[in-house]
Amino acid sequence: MGKVEGACLLRVQGVLATLPPSEQRVALCVLEHPRKVVQSTITDLARQCGVSESTVVRFCKSLGLDGYKEFRIAIAQELGAFVPELAAPELGTAREVRELANGVFSNNIRALEATLSSLDYEAVSRAIEALARARRVDFYGAGPSNVVAMDAYIKFMRIGLSAGFNSNAYLQAVSAAVLSDQDVAVGISYSGSTRDTVEALSIARNAGATTVAITNFRDMPICDAADVVICTKADESLFQGGAMASRTAQLAVVD
Repeated sequence: MGKVEGACLLRVQGVLATLPPSEQRVALCVLEHPRKVVQSTITDLARQCGVSESTVVRFCKSLGLDGYKEFRIAIAQELGAFVPELAAPELGTAREVRELANGVFSNNIRALEATLSSLDYEAVSRAIEALARARRVDFYGAGPSNVVAMDAYIKFMRIGLSAGFNSNAYLQAVSAAVLSDQDVAVGISYSGSTRDTVEALSIARNAGATTVAITNFRDMPICDAADVVICTKADESLFQGGAMASRTAQLAVVD
């Protein structure tokens, strides 16, 4: 069996023994050839495993995911792989530009509406209470989520609160290590499995700080490092083009 690289693949490995035989065939194929799976449609994967497409869908649901698209995106994010048909289309005619613009705005609107409808207000209240009494607040993020972390840092500084932010993973960890039980650390990760962000938040928690995670998926590594978890709801099908919808949802939660 090949090397298991990320949280979703670890989840596949963890549930392998509990799956029905047909779903086990899918799981083994995923674990053996994860990068090939990223490039495969559901029809391709079903054919490779000798199962039906409905079996592939049931396998994805056994992992707690909505379907194959969400599973494929999660694996691609972990591996840093490129999914051709999920990439942003090239600009061409005015009609294509209009359609692209409509798609971008629609994705952002859907992400905001879905996040609002599923928001855990009790978790938000707990986070607000912790932030209000904090001596200092650190923000951690990587990639597009790093932009959200920086935005939060700037907003806190503007209202006169002591806050910390650094885009360097090592310095995030160093800053986290010197926090105390008077402080709060906020980790932001769409996938919930971004290694550097999870590590920084874990260090902050071990140092005694109250930790808050903003993520799109529950039961991910970042949730294990958090005292409070706030979930967004963004279908990041265009993650390769800049993770726009998830960033919009994260910014709204920060605001």
